Amino acid sequence: MKLRSILLSTFLLVGGCAEPNLSVDENETDSTGGVSGATERYQEPLGSLKILDEYPDPDMSCMNDFFDSTIDVFGVMVIGASAPEERLVHTAGVLAQYLDNDNDGFPDDPDVANHLAEGNYVFPVWTEKVREEFWSTSCGIDKISMVASMYLGPDGDRWALGGSAKTKSWDTNLEEVWHLVSVGFYNVYPEVFGDENSELTRAMDEARGGYFIEVPEQYPLEAWFSYYDPAPYAVHVHEYFYWSVVTNFGALSPEVIPGRCEESNHEWKICTKEELESKDSTVFDLLNHRGFSIPSVIPDGIYSPVTNPQTS
Repeated sequence: MKLRSILLSTFLLVGGCAEPNLSVDENETDSTGGVSGATERYQEPLGSLKILDEYPDPDMSCMNDFFDSTIDVFGVMVIGASAPEERLVHTAGVLAQYLDNDNDGFPDDPDVANHLAEGNYVFPVWTEKVREEFWSTSCGIDKISMVASMYLGPDGDRWALGGSAKTKSWDTNLEEVWHLVSVGFYNVYPEVFGDENSELTRAMDEARGGYFIEVPEQYPLEAWFSYYDPAPYAVHVHEYFYWSVVTNFGALSPEVIPGRCEESNHEWKICTKEELESKDSTVFDLLNHRGFSIPSVIPDGIYSPVTNPQTS
């Protein structure tokens, strides 16, 4: 995670790299922990991604002063500020594939997607300059939620247009978009994926070699997750969840992106799904054997759902 994201994480309420001043709305949940209204929201398949020239909520017309393009992904708005079309569509495609990893046009976990939609989450593709200008106003401060974004420019984030498996290069979208999506899991399934006293936190404590409310000067030698940023405990949980998910679907494998695992070794020491199963069986079980709709295929940003599959 880049320094700017680390600094933003100090404003964390839920989610990964929280943007300042935006609160996260708590949605009413049903008796099973799912978010009410999900079934009603997703009656039709998403289909192809369409770029809108204006922000779709007329009560939020001030958004048009900063963002000139929007893509609605299952009710979550990917918003661009002079963003090249291929990059905006790529980010929206990664989000769509995280939420609809089986590519059928519907969110794999409607409650997770609905939590994000009901919370009015947006995901910007912008420059740091636009970000500073946006936060200097009151536009959206009490109506939208934001936890992460992608940055443009020569010193911006890394993009793998066409997908990491094809380009053999890292795509920062895989991290930042997941930090948004994971907010749904933290809130819909708090006992399993929550920030405090959950199955996920217990798995992370094992991966760090113990429970540390504050970052230790040195993690135990046996630790395979060693995140040293002095951010709140919850931020460490979210980083651990991210590393586990991308390892589980193979994005750190040398065959996919040569050198990526070595590049991450200072923080995360597992490269493949097979190593994850043998070394971190607790989180592996959560991701693969508990029935949760955790993405298992690496998003490439090319979202083209098969909405009418042929059946024999």
